Amino acid sequence: MSFNINMPNEVTTALNLLNNNGFEAYIVGGCVRDSLLGAVPNDWDITTSAKPDEIICCFNGYRTINTGLKHGTVTVLINGSQLEVTTYRIDGEYTDNRRPDSVLFTNDVSHDLKRRDFTINSLAYNSEGMVDLFGGAADIENKVVRCVGEPDERFNEDGLRILRALRFASVLDFNIDKNTSSSIHKNKELLNNISKERISSEFNKLIAGTNYHNIMKEYRDVIEVFIPEAGRISEENWNNILDSMNFVEGTVLRLSLLLHKTNNAENILKNLKYDGITIKSVKTIVAYSDEEVIPDKIRIKKQLNKIGHENYVNLLKFKTAVFMAQKNKYEHEIINIKNAEIILNNILKNKECYSLKMLAINGEDLMHEGFTKGIYLGTILNDILNLVIEEKLENSKDVLIGCVKKYKKI
Repeated sequence: MSFNINMPNEVTTALNLLNNNGFEAYIVGGCVRDSLLGAVPNDWDITTSAKPDEIICCFNGYRTINTGLKHGTVTVLINGSQLEVTTYRIDGEYTDNRRPDSVLFTNDVSHDLKRRDFTINSLAYNSEGMVDLFGGAADIENKVVRCVGEPDERFNEDGLRILRALRFASVLDFNIDKNTSSSIHKNKELLNNISKERISSEFNKLIAGTNYHNIMKEYRDVIEVFIPEAGRISEENWNNILDSMNFVEGTVLRLSLLLHKTNNAENILKNLKYDGITIKSVKTIVAYSDEEVIPDKIRIKKQLNKIGHENYVNLLKFKTAVFMAQKNKYEHEIINIKNAEIILNNILKNKECYSLKMLAINGEDLMHEGFTKGIYLGTILNDILNLVIEEKLENSKDVLIGCVKKYKKI
């Protein structure tokens, strides 16, 4: 594996400034890992022997932000790029299974790398070469997620590392080392000490990974710690769910497929502190998940009016995924969905009316005709909309106003 990493000019500038002031400095962690995998890093983190006040002095010609001086981190802005520069450190005890109670700064990069979670994240690099004390480069080449040192210690330091291991294995399509895997199963209850927001953030990345199926099958017991309802799903249904998730992309659809058999999707997502938009979208898809898709234009327009275009499109994708996972049993249903998609596209192409927003008249038009403002206006508009959807009325203002005049004025 080649260890020649092309760093952005801003990163090289930062390393050189620290070196020129007599300090060691390396890029470290995920940016090294991603570079060795041939991916472009999202962030470039730097670790250095310089203490926080010394870091600030080295970059006195640049804007610095005291991001976390307690933990030795200073954010440096160079040509618009934000770089986190952190002092080599030794972590103290983790009494809350989340973060160290204290940190001790050190001049030895090996102590800093030793505290990291996985070998693939424990690599440091600069122009002089790679510092690889724990076989991280080999693990990247062999596609293995392995804890640095003793897995039990790493997971007891921060329980979220359990889910991070699964996430990395899913996203990177890696296997999990045997000892690390055993420790994950053993220590899974540590996730109960982790905030729901941190869990959902990692879980979203896990279910989006290419290797999600194998990971969620092998580590179902871990998922049941924060989604206990998953334990009540039969093994056959669980496997069908995982198969179906392969046919869709996106958090909303994969969560919908994962949770629709729990009969508790909304509460599960609320408990995991998901945002309101995601909860509402998943709730809608799951609520209509058992409704038959019939390729009929009027029926489709009524559905569009009821749940909206985006939710209806997602519902079709959801049902397609469910049926494709058991294709031999649901060929007729798949054909119906394809035909419904054709009809939907024609409705959109022709800009056919299916909602009050698309109706050629509104409440102001009714009041102009002498109707009194109030709930009755909504009733009239919905009645008119229904006639338009059923193609009993043309969606033109003159036609609709003519129809409205038949209603008793209040």
